[in-house]
Amino acid sequence: MSTTACYDMSLDRRALFSVADAAGVQITCREGAVWITLDNDPRDIVLEPDASFTATDHRRAIVYALQASRVTVRSALPAAQPLVSRPAFQRPRQLAA
Repeated sequence: MSTTACYDMSLDRRALFSVADAAGVQITCREGAVWITLDNDPRDIVLEPDASFTATDHRRAIVYALQASRVTVRSALPAAQPLVSRPAFQRPRQLAA
């Protein structure tokens, strides 16, 4: 079962917000223009109306409004949550006597 969270927001020029873990988060520009940067990622992503960006890595995203803008932020959960890792090798359990 997939749960989706969706937020529409208006941003004044020079406003910014951050997404702590942007993995699986889709940001769509509805009006204006926004700049997106991800921690430790050299790319600069600029979105204009009707353009979207979906982050794939577990990184913080900063969204900055280059002008008055309206964006939709959509997160498909649990896709944005880290996977539980299992050890490659497990010792056999000993049976109780």
